[in-house]
Amino acid sequence: MQLMATAVGRLGSRFSLVFDPDAHQVLHSALGRWLDFPTDLAIGVESDDGKVRTLPFTNRFPLFEIVEQRLTMCGVVYVARSRELGLGLQVEVVAPFYPRDEWASLAPLFLIRLEVFPQDRIFWQPAEQRTEQGRLFVRLYRDHLHLTQAHDRLKINYSVPKAIWQGERERSPDWGRDAELWWCDERLVPLSPNPEMLDDGVAFRFDLTDPTRCRFDLLWCAFVDEPVLTVFGQPASFKYRWLFTDADAVADFAQRHFDELWGKAQGIDQLIAQSGLTKAQADLIRISFQNFLLNSWWVVRDDGSEWFSVWEGSCYFHSTVDVEYNDALVYLAFWHELLEMLLDEWALFEMQDEVGNYLAHDMGGELEIGKQAYHHPMPVEENANFLLMLHCLWRWTGRRELIERHSGLAKRLTAYLERSDTTGNGFPNLGTANTIDDASPAVQFSRKQTYLAVKVLCACHAAQQMAEELGDPDWAKQCRKLVDLIRKTLDEQAWLGDHYAVCLERTADGLVDAWTGQPLRGELVGWDAYSIYTANGLLYLLLSGNEPPLDYDRFRTDIVNAYWKALTEYGCTHTSADKSNVWVSQNLWRDVIAAYLSVSLPDNASRYLALQTFMNTAGLTKGFIDTYLTNNLCFYPRGITSIGYLFALCGLRLDRVRGELRLRKTAPFPCQVPLLPLADWEQGQVPVIVYRQVGKRMEATIEREELLGELKLVWEE
Repeated sequence: MQLMATAVGRLGSRFSLVFDPDAHQVLHSALGRWLDFPTDLAIGVESDDGKVRTLPFTNRFPLFEIVEQRLTMCGVVYVARSRELGLGLQVEVVAPFYPRDEWASLAPLFLIRLEVFPQDRIFWQPAEQRTEQGRLFVRLYRDHLHLTQAHDRLKINYSVPKAIWQGERERSPDWGRDAELWWCDERLVPLSPNPEMLDDGVAFRFDLTDPTRCRFDLLWCAFVDEPVLTVFGQPASFKYRWLFTDADAVADFAQRHFDELWGKAQGIDQLIAQSGLTKAQADLIRISFQNFLLNSWWVVRDDGSEWFSVWEGSCYFHSTVDVEYNDALVYLAFWHELLEMLLDEWALFEMQDEVGNYLAHDMGGELEIGKQAYHHPMPVEENANFLLMLHCLWRWTGRRELIERHSGLAKRLTAYLERSDTTGNGFPNLGTANTIDDASPAVQFSRKQTYLAVKVLCACHAAQQMAEELGDPDWAKQCRKLVDLIRKTLDEQAWLGDHYAVCLERTADGLVDAWTGQPLRGELVGWDAYSIYTANGLLYLLLSGNEPPLDYDRFRTDIVNAYWKALTEYGCTHTSADKSNVWVSQNLWRDVIAAYLSVSLPDNASRYLALQTFMNTAGLTKGFIDTYLTNNLCFYPRGITSIGYLFALCGLRLDRVRGELRLRKTAPFPCQVPLLPLADWEQGQVPVIVYRQVGKRMEATIEREELLGELKLVWEE
């Protein structure tokens, strides 16, 4: 595929690399994105007659004439070719990840494989020469990067100023070893025999006439041995400090387990590569997964308690509830214990206003966790989000203790949802500011929003099931009453014939801009627009097959009509009246819901991927970008919503409380879909549903069906 800025990262450990071919550099730091610096990284070949070619991440050497890249779930592959040298070079950078394996996933390291191959022709033209011998090299340069040889490895040391948050990116003469610096310790370690240790890197002799001397492995690891976050006033350090003692221990671990780490990463890559996803869908998952990882923090406080949270990309908020509402699909796919940790942590951020109790928007900002950092709360939305995630995790795992632990909080959040309506129609008119913070007033903080009303209905439907399970009839009755009331208002007041209104109110009088505090007046433009958010609250209930009572034909009609009315080059805007703002993650969320409701929308993955390419070439370096030009939501975690493509393709509905797994009997085309939530990761076994074309019909079978255990399998048309 086309060269573009590409990131690789680690789960919770922050060590990340952003390969930027346009700027001829790599953004690099053991502390990750936004705490990194441009580094000249020369990866290339040198022939015995002195000709050099490198990948486009350096300004020190000539570049390969042709370079392409391939994204993987756990990294990136570059394939470079030189007509002048008559050879090519493949470089694979692997960031090992394996579900529920902390050693493989948290270790701050990258595995690198270099492989040289002959290139006799390029574009039908013969090579100018046939280079058969020379050396491959990896060389680093950056101001104030201290490199020293240490027997079989290169030591890399540097500091990162804590003043970087105030925009201080240039090194000051008085930077010294004091409390205002983080000290980072790294290693570049050759794993293949007979390496040549350079002052600034590592080299290997290659010989194209000898197959054993064409491929070479090395690793790049890091370590930060001091606190990096403050959590409720306590210093917290990376969790890997409890797995490893220093950078050399990380390197020794990787040397001993290289084949295992490589194999686990390749296995995860193959699950995506061999699925029935389109190339654009798979690449969206690959891009967004690495951007999700580089935003994650997994730390341990001095008292030994762990903390997991995820930065909201360029906003630096920790585990924003509405962002994790979308991100949580990846926890359900790979590591549900992380979602459980988040639910427990959010429970510590209960707040109160004149309506009642609600959850804070986030857990903190930048490097400080302990209180909401965002400008204003979003009470109705975040309460509903929490209830829906809690319900889904309970139904997918069957673990009753989850809802027992949070029952008190869940009841208080439900009470807020009930009291947020003071007009008697069920639609909230208090606490209605929401996550869509670059949209029009009608979308962002109007009263009686249909989007929030549907989400509240879904959350109360979920809470009713939790109440019934816990034997709380009063709570269940409260929830059921609100569901019925909202459903009645939806049918009688919100439906406009071919779509649902954005909100029921048509005037801005009485509204207050949540950002400025200023009152709004006049017509509420866009109240009757077509919105992509109407069905947003449905997905978690669809995932467990516990859909609420709604007119689904109307919802299908709403989704289709809003799609065509709001469509632009890179996806749909918030509504047909908000033509400047596209959020890819919300388009993805809508697409997954549409698939579950059997709404046949065009596959828009190529549109979303085109935006990623556009925003990571020609001088732009945005990582996963959720927005189009008007909002800088870059290096954003929310794109991992795309993992929902896998759930939607087979219509996965999992409910361990009922002991039931429901799958779609047919697929759009012959394919196979890994059933990630049913995997036995410890044994490395993943059940796969295989769709085959047999004559004029599709047949579905499950490989490794024994992994379903006692679940009853139900096939749906």
